[in-house]
Amino acid sequence: MPDMFTFEPKRILCPLDFSELSDLALKYASVAAREYNATLHVLHAETFELPRYFSRKESDHLIQELATAKTSLRNHLAEHVQKVLGIHAKGLDLKFQVVETHPVGTILDFTKQAAIDLIVMGTHGYGGLKRLRLGSVAENTVASSTVPVFTVRQKTHLFIDVTRADAIPFLKRILCPSNISETAVTALRHAAALADRFGAVLTVLHIRETDTDADISKDEEKLCAWIADTVKVQCEVQPMVRKGDAAEEIISYAGKNKDDLIVLGARHQQFLEATFFGRTTELVVRHAPCPVLITPRFSAS
Repeated sequence: MPDMFTFEPKRILCPLDFSELSDLALKYASVAAREYNATLHVLHAETFELPRYFSRKESDHLIQELATAKTSLRNHLAEHVQKVLGIHAKGLDLKFQVVETHPVGTILDFTKQAAIDLIVMGTHGYGGLKRLRLGSVAENTVASSTVPVFTVRQKTHLFIDVTRADAIPFLKRILCPSNISETAVTALRHAAALADRFGAVLTVLHIRETDTDADISKDEEKLCAWIADTVKVQCEVQPMVRKGDAAEEIISYAGKNKDDLIVLGARHQQFLEATFFGRTTELVVRHAPCPVLITPRFSAS
């Protein structure tokens, strides 16, 4: 029997751009910060470049104005967080940071410098399941982060009113897709730890993509054995095997089952100075009907 795996993030980062999606991410981040007694770092990043035609005097004057504006923006950030969270901000260990640089680089650098354990951020969905081009701040963060990233957008079956400070999200049904690999082990352990912590039902979903005419009973037996060998759980676990395209089946199942969270392992491949991950991960991050927690695993090639 495996040992009980614990997921105890003590430093949580929530990048905020004052959009409704980032406000929603803030609500999830605040729930995690309270549950784990963690420090919640709220970060706002903007890029600004001085016009090339500015004189030295004009540049110095503008830099001074920007410094004043930065202090004002930090105060606004703190006020905005208080407005979004209301009474739920009380007792939280909140830290605020405003920086003038590209958001993705800032998020990744701050994650390393502050020893962040979990990033919680909003992401936009895109039409067309076949679309595969990464481009958003959230997706580029997921592609390079060495810590788990919780990507948030409104669930199709439950819309949270971000303008109401008393509207707080919850986790009652967690879906963990598995291809029974080392990457899936990491995801399952995180999913089980979250399910235990929040009293959620955990569904472990295996997709047979090849030889879909085959009997899946042996797949079900293999999945059950793998779960038992991988995690020790106190929550309710529901093994499930389906046939078809992995990304489409995960997205479809999460919607029909009204899951509150998908926990998905991402095996990052190194290519020159960048990393990339597979089609299934990318499509699920883009099109899932609920938040997605990506647990990264890096490999050399």
